[in-house]
Amino acid sequence: MDAIGRNHIGQLVQRQFLEFLEKFRVRKEDGSPDSEAYYLAQAAKMVTEEKKTLYVKMSHFGEVIKDEVSFDPDVLMSVIQNKYMIVRDHLHAAIPQLLDKLEGDELQEKVKKARGANETEYVIAFHGMPGTFSGIRSLRAECLGRMMTISGTVIRTSDIKPELLVGSFSCNECNRVVTGVDQQFKYTLPQLCPDPRCGNRSNWTLLEFDKKGTRFGDWQRLRLQEGELEVPAGAMPRSIDVIVRGETCEVCKPGDKVLITGSLIVVPDVPTMMNPADLKQQVRRALTRTDANYAGGGMQGLRGMGNRDLTYKMSFFGSCVESNSDWSKDNAGEDIRGDDKPHLSQADRDKFFKISERKSDCFEVVARCVAPHIHGCLEMKKGILLMLVGATSKRTQEGIKLRGDINVCLLGDPATAKSALLKWTSKFLPRAVFASGKSSTAAGLTASVTRDMEMDQEKVIQPGALMLADNGICCIDEFELMDQKDQSAIHEAMEQQTITLSKAGIQATLNARASILASCLPRNTYYDTTQPLHKNCELTPPIMSRFDLMFVMQDVHDEGNDDHIANHIMRLHRFGEEGAVKPTLSELELQRYIRVARSFRPRMQPASHSRIIKCYLKLREDRVYVRGACGVTVRQLESLVRLSEAIARIHLSEFITVEHVNMAFELQLNTLKRLERENIDLEGFGAEEPPAEEAQAPPGDAPPAAAAGPAVRKKITCSYAQYQRISHMLTRYLYDKEGAGEEVKEEDLFAWYLEQVEEDIKTEADLKDQEQLLKKIVERLIMKDRVIIVARPSEDPAKPEGRILVKHPNYPVGEVVGA
Repeated sequence: MDAIGRNHIGQLVQRQFLEFLEKFRVRKEDGSPDSEAYYLAQAAKMVTEEKKTLYVKMSHFGEVIKDEVSFDPDVLMSVIQNKYMIVRDHLHAAIPQLLDKLEGDELQEKVKKARGANETEYVIAFHGMPGTFSGIRSLRAECLGRMMTISGTVIRTSDIKPELLVGSFSCNECNRVVTGVDQQFKYTLPQLCPDPRCGNRSNWTLLEFDKKGTRFGDWQRLRLQEGELEVPAGAMPRSIDVIVRGETCEVCKPGDKVLITGSLIVVPDVPTMMNPADLKQQVRRALTRTDANYAGGGMQGLRGMGNRDLTYKMSFFGSCVESNSDWSKDNAGEDIRGDDKPHLSQADRDKFFKISERKSDCFEVVARCVAPHIHGCLEMKKGILLMLVGATSKRTQEGIKLRGDINVCLLGDPATAKSALLKWTSKFLPRAVFASGKSSTAAGLTASVTRDMEMDQEKVIQPGALMLADNGICCIDEFELMDQKDQSAIHEAMEQQTITLSKAGIQATLNARASILASCLPRNTYYDTTQPLHKNCELTPPIMSRFDLMFVMQDVHDEGNDDHIANHIMRLHRFGEEGAVKPTLSELELQRYIRVARSFRPRMQPASHSRIIKCYLKLREDRVYVRGACGVTVRQLESLVRLSEAIARIHLSEFITVEHVNMAFELQLNTLKRLERENIDLEGFGAEEPPAEEAQAPPGDAPPAAAAGPAVRKKITCSYAQYQRISHMLTRYLYDKEGAGEEVKEEDLFAWYLEQVEEDIKTEADLKDQEQLLKKIVERLIMKDRVIIVARPSEDPAKPEGRILVKHPNYPVGEVVGA
């Protein structure tokens, strides 16, 4: 297309586009158009806020009433999409004409002042392209110059640099000034001096301070990488450079999942076009390298004739950058950690506050909506919910920052849905990064310094997973497989939420304000309930103390629970998501609820202040936790404050009450005393007795069930709490009798215990069950836990219960049994 044709199309598009901006009105709920022109109101706001960008939604072209305009909106939209780079300048030129239509003396005064500075700075930014976005992998040469929307994750951003948009040049031979030289993504000089007696083509000087003829603009380069859902199997993720200008700079940072609307362009590879004298020595060698093996081989293309190769590379020119709300599924999501204020419908508002008014089970109701396809794991879901909500970060008068993000660790047996919880969390947030401990290094998690090949070997900081998850969550699977030196690299990020770099001449402190959700296997693959927490995991005490919550997930063989899990999984396989139990809140509603909860800033009350101190002192005084979760430190006190504040946020409360503190303390206590929630297997301890019916049967009569096979004996178990309670009662009694100088026989110990629990014994069957349970526990205390020892065997072999029992001298009374 020649210049005359391009100019004709541009003027026609400019006239029709201006008419569209003047006459478009948004439709109301009843279908009638609004009384005020939509883009005239936006232009007035743009002038008031001293902005330079007018945002136009592409779907508005389809909502135009065709009878009110003199053009076909579909044709105009098609021309803008297919010939965007041709008509782009004419679209920008329509904004000053639109500003002349504004009413009001004050607005016109501001418009006149702004246009007097430079009216060519106004730009149009299109967004909301109809249809789906394009992937980076699908960009081809046929897409050049067309408007499209691409998606991906920003992995690197450059500094904002000045870019020459239009230049005025002075001829160094005749001092003739040439103005209005457009710069198309490269430094462009005038082709020929207009003076016919000069003929200068290369000797020019840029007039940098000529405000009328030379114009600079802000420029930034982004590195966009395609999303994980777009990468084919076995392929590496691809990336592309995105060029943004003006107000579009600094609207995103590394780690953001964005949609960028613009056009695919080609830019020249600058080092191959520059004069070799202007290049660095290393780049010069790469361009002028010769090979002795080809000496005397004749001409080798343009380079052999003395010309430099002209190479191009593809880039993307972005006019609008917006957050991608389609990061996980086909339905749109919402960023729960967004800075803008949440907008709720009245129905959602009523539903959320109705849930928050349920003081007894509000926490459980919202927690069940976390990962609804995973059965059970309610306490772990509570921890993940608190991590999503978080607390407010604080700063002391000395400038010390107290983090508000909550770190959670899942320590569990294989096949207990640890990775599934991590995957769900990484899909729930737009700024969530999933990493594996085995394939992660210290530099990959924090940051590294590399040389950018496209920026003249400039040293740049390559962000790691924690930097990319800033203001989000970093999910680390198989945390125990990380090396110790790599684990120690995240100490600073977990507590101070910063990353300090001192390498390659760069001294920098970077933000890593992210929560960490880690999962790891126990030391011996399966959790050993007889060992304390710190002996079951490979984590160091500094790492463990930085986790606010540590959950133990065991694969307990329970017939009832196994039946529920099997039915739940089979329903998911048969019916998909329709077979799952419908949660109270959908995923989108849960995102909105958390976003509303994060808008609250609950304050501490005097009663809750005193209660937190008492809870902390109780943790410090109890000897169980000193030997258990590597001690209770001040970090657990700060964790209790954060958990209480997060629970108050979930209840949409303005104050932290005593009930909120009790919930947080109970959850923290359960994570520290997880062993108490597991059953103790008593099989294999004590002599087995035949069933009562069998023992009372006449000698010659066979039992009725003999023909059907042997009777099934019930497995004897007791809860950990019951086992600890009975053990402490027995050892305390033995300790008191030993102090009084009295010997205790086993039968006397049984008789004393049965007297203590006689109120719970209602029938003869209950008495036999208690006797059998007590025998099993005493045998386990003697044979396995070695808390009780046999001082002297029974004098009568027919009565083994006559042996003398004493407490082990090395066991302190009240200590947890089995620790």
